[in-house]
Amino acid sequence: MYASTLLRTLEHGQITVLGQFTRSSNLTFLVECTADGESLQAVYKPARGQQPLWDFAPETLPKRETAAWLLCQQLGWNFVPLTVYRIKGLPAGEGSLQLFVEHDPALHYFTLTASERETLQPLALFDLLANNADRKGGHILRDAAGKLWAIDHALCFHAEPKLRTVVWDFAGQPLPEALLRAVDALSAALAPGQLFLQELGKYLRDAETNSLRERCVKLLMDKHFPFPDEDRRAFPWPPV
Repeated sequence: MYASTLLRTLEHGQITVLGQFTRSSNLTFLVECTADGESLQAVYKPARGQQPLWDFAPETLPKRETAAWLLCQQLGWNFVPLTVYRIKGLPAGEGSLQLFVEHDPALHYFTLTASERETLQPLALFDLLANNADRKGGHILRDAAGKLWAIDHALCFHAEPKLRTVVWDFAGQPLPEALLRAVDALSAALAPGQLFLQELGKYLRDAETNSLRERCVKLLMDKHFPFPDEDRRAFPWPPV
C-alpha cells in the first residue's frame, strides 16, 4: 500500500475496534481502518483515555505521538510508524492512530545483536531531541523483514529535561557528521515562521517547541552524545 493511501486510510477510514491492549497505562485499542477497499490495522489512543500525570498536561499524549512521527520524518528517518491525530469518526473520541507493526513481542532492544545496536545512533539522537521520558526496551520492535521500529512516544517533548532511556550505548561518542547535518537542518526548520514549526504547533506548546530548538543548539555545540544526568533517574522502569 502506498504511503499516500496509508495516510488517507488512517485519516478518513471507517474504524472497527478489534481489541484492547490491556497492559497499556492508558486506554489503547487495536483497530481496523477501511477506506476505498483498502484496510489496515492501527493502534488507537484516545485523548480522554490518558491517566492523570503530574508533569504532562491532560489529554496531550496522543498529540505527542503525532509530533514524534512528524519529527522523525523531518529528520529524514523512517523508524516511527505513520501516525496521525484524528478528530472525527473514532469510537472513543479524538486521538492518535498509528500504523500497527506486526512483530514478535519477545524480540526487543535487549535481544538485539551488537551489530544491530550499532545501527541505533539515529534513534538515540531522536530520543535526545524528543526528550523521550520513556524509551523502554520493548518500545523497539523488529518486523518480519528485520526492520527496527520505535513506538510509544506519548511521554516526549516536555519543556523540562525528562530523558529516560535504555539506549545509552553511544554516551560520550562523537555525533557523526550525517547526524549533525540532520540536527542543523532541524534547527533551521524550527525557526519562527517555518512550516514545520507551524505543523508542530498544532500538537505542542510554544515552550515545548522552544525547548526542542534549544536541544538542537546544545547538540550542535557539544557534537557528542551526552552521558546520563547524575542528578535524576536516566532509565525507565520497567526497562522492558
